[in-house]
Amino acid sequence: MSADAEIPHAYRGMIALAAVKSTNDKGGGQTATVETHRHVERSDVDVLGIAGVSSRPAPGGEAVVLAVGGDQGHLVALPLQAPGNRMGGLEEGEVAVHNLKGDRLHVKKDGSVESTSRKRVKSKVKDATVEVLEDRIIAKLGAAADAPRFVVRPGYAKLRCGAHWFVVTPAGIFCSVVPVVGPDPEPGV
Repeated sequence: MSADAEIPHAYRGMIALAAVKSTNDKGGGQTATVETHRHVERSDVDVLGIAGVSSRPAPGGEAVVLAVGGDQGHLVALPLQAPGNRMGGLEEGEVAVHNLKGDRLHVKKDGSVESTSRKRVKSKVKDATVEVLEDRIIAKLGAAADAPRFVVRPGYAKLRCGAHWFVVTPAGIFCSVVPVVGPDPEPGV
């Protein structure tokens, strides 16, 4: 074979679109087992990633595989993708993180953030926690048992601070002590 004919073969061996058979996400890095060509399977292929973003697609995804320095014994894969599982409809400048079941975090171009989950969404800032579930919303300020908290369920809304509580239901307002009318500590809220 002439040198001119060998060059395209060399390039074909350096870059390939591979079928992802499985992934391993244990330890500090991710590896994949891929089929680079028909009946040619390679394992322990390092998957390159984007700093601060981690994902692990289900088998059946695709990856661009590169032979580092032309060495078929040293393959790396660009970030993996799962065709048909891409969240489309994004506008320029938007970012979305999602999984196979439709749970997602969508940062929109106007700066708003939309989070969708089948089970729960939990946000934490130090010891402050807000948790949204299908049947309730829970907000806590601190981890102690008597820390201020707020719970909303279909039949009531409850505010608790220390030993005192205040509940609003369709039937009325209930509390642990007789309410005292006083100044609003934060009128703007």
